[in-house]
Amino acid sequence: MGRNRKFDPTVVLHDIGWLFIKNGYNGTSLDDIVKATGLLRGSLYSTFGSKLGMFIAAFELSLHEEDTQLKWGLLLIAMLEVAPQSTKVAQMIQTWYATNQTPDIEAQIGHALLRHSGIITKGE
Repeated sequence: MGRNRKFDPTVVLHDIGWLFIKNGYNGTSLDDIVKATGLLRGSLYSTFGSKLGMFIAAFELSLHEEDTQLKWGLLLIAMLEVAPQSTKVAQMIQTWYATNQTPDIEAQIGHALLRHSGIITKGE
């Protein structure tokens, strides 16, 4: 049974974000999202519009929060899977990159990619 239509979008977006990190954008189905959130398809579509809308909302939320694991995980999924097919996501990444220019930003991205792929552990 689906969750009541009244829900906290922030909680739902965190659940969706972690699901995208775990399975990748292309590996996450709407059925996976329904199961993880407990919401009905209609509630998800009326709130977020589409699977891409769900990703964009979760990604945007992650960029403004303190949860760096969620942010870096969704940044990687956005760069590797979603930006090539979505100009909106590509623009979001470009804006984030422009406002987060530090001497070591490329190293941070590379380190996050190595951690995400399991090549290095969290402590490395």
